This record gives sequence, C-alpha cells and structure tokens, in this order.
Amino acid sequence: MVLGEIEITRTSDGLLRSPGHLIRVAQQVHTRLWNEHVGLEITAPQFGVLLALALEPGSDQRTVGERASLDKATMAEMVGRLVRRGLVLRRRDPADGRRKLLSLSPNGVQLVREATAGVVQVQRTLFEPLDETERHHLVATLGLVARLEPIAIAALADARPLLDAQRAVGYLIRVAQQVHTRLWNEHVGAELTAPQYAVMHVLALEPGIDQRTVGERASLDKATMAEMVSRLVRRGLVLRRRDPADGRRNLLSLSPDGQDALRRSADGVREVQRLLLEPLEEADRDRALELLRKAARL
Repeated sequence: MVLGEIEITRTSDGLLRSPGHLIRVAQQVHTRLWNEHVGLEITAPQFGVLLALALEPGSDQRTVGERASLDKATMAEMVGRLVRRGLVLRRRDPADGRRKLLSLSPNGVQLVREATAGVVQVQRTLFEPLDETERHHLVATLGLVARLEPIAIAALADARPLLDAQRAVGYLIRVAQQVHTRLWNEHVGAELTAPQYAVMHVLALEPGIDQRTVGERASLDKATMAEMVSRLVRRGLVLRRRDPADGRRNLLSLSPDGQDALRRSADGVREVQRLLLEPLEEADRDRALELLRKAARL
C-alpha cells in the first residue's frame, strides 16, 4: 500500500518484521511475567542492581550502573531510592571522596533471596515457546542487538546459581529495548513514539477499524490504547468517531496531519530497524526476527 510517497507494507510483513516492535512487545511480556511472579516490591532494573551488589559487594556506584546497564542519572535516582528503603548501604570511598561505594543491607540480602525464585520463573516462562537450540540463539542475538560484548554475556554465567546466561534473557530484552529507544530518539525524534507509530501504521493499512482491533494489531493493552488514542486525537493526528452500528465502539482513521507525520517518520523508522540488526550477519537476521516473534508471543 502507498501512502503519499511512502510504501506501507502489510501488517504481517511490517510490524511483525520490525525488530524494534518485537523487542518492545517482548519487553511487555517480560513486565507482565515479572508482575505475576516477582510482584511490585522490586522492579527488574532494581533487582539487577541488588544482584550486582550481591555478586560484588562494595563496588562503586558507577561500576554497578555499568553492570546493570543503567545510565548515570537513572542509577543515581535508583540508588537513592534503594538507600531510603533500607536495601542498600552507601558510603564515600575513603581513597577517593568522589566515589560512592555500595553494598547490600541485611534487608537487601533477604529481598534478593526472596525474589530470586520468581526471577528464575520469569526467565523460564519467557523461554517456554523456544526449544533449547533456539534459546541459546536468542540469547546470542539479544546480546548483539543490545551491543554487549561476548565477554559480558559470558560473565553472566558467573552469577550462578542466582542467574546464568540462559536466565538472563529478561535483562537482555531490557537492554535491547534501551538501544531501540536511543536509536529512535536519534533517527525519528520526539514527534512520534514507537507505540504511537505502530498505531498509526495500522491505521494507514486499515482506516476506519475499531479501537480495540487497532490495539490488538499494535500489541497495546486496552488502557494504554485508550490514553494514546485520546492524545493522538487531541494532537489532530487521528480521527475518532462512534460506530453507527454499535455506539460502544470507536472507529479510527488517520487525519491528513497524521498521514504527514507518518510520512515524515518513515525514513527514520527504517533506519532504526536497520541499525538494530546491523550487528548480526545478514544471513541470521530472518532467524532473529523469528525468535523475537516467539519471545513476544506473536
């Protein structure tokens, strides 16, 4: 299908062949499983910090942030929160007053112990759609997409029995998603987020379909979809009307401004998808997409 001067591929060959979309949906699956098996007391990035400190007590804050793949600002905010919750102890390095040394408090040690079984269950459930060979291949693929050095992937095995390279798939998905977000900000910008682009991509293919179906096509839950559509309508990018055959349903289509925004974003989106898979050999890219679809349950 052609929209203006850009070609919009069918959804099955568009979003389902988009590594960024597949990584985002796999991250959503991971979040749902985390809430189910670990709960809300600790987030996955927080667990990553606590686990790093369980393995390397007394490490400096910068090093722990690198281990957990967190930027400086995010790490500082998170450590402050963990300290206030009494899970992490922080002190100045006596040899260098600019460095902060971290260690787990007794409460932090206990929380890592209590959360570990749930974390392992999350990783196992993420892997359920794949066989053993596919699991190893997915870990290697995500490590490349996440721009982690092979030695960094191998180092995860040192965390046994708390975590090993096979159980680290949730971490790899999160870091790959961070890479996608960075590339999106660089090449697409702030006009459209990746989920907004997915919604508008679907509407370019199927104008006039109902809101629930658009959410299913774009892999967005009902609440997120409702909030996003309201925002796109307020911005004048999407048109919304009641279905004359069923007043409970909203029918959606792109406005002319929405079509223009989609057109402006298209080249950047293609570049993001290209760069995400750039670390992989060309012959491995279709296989990578297949594995990501399985991890995303699509």
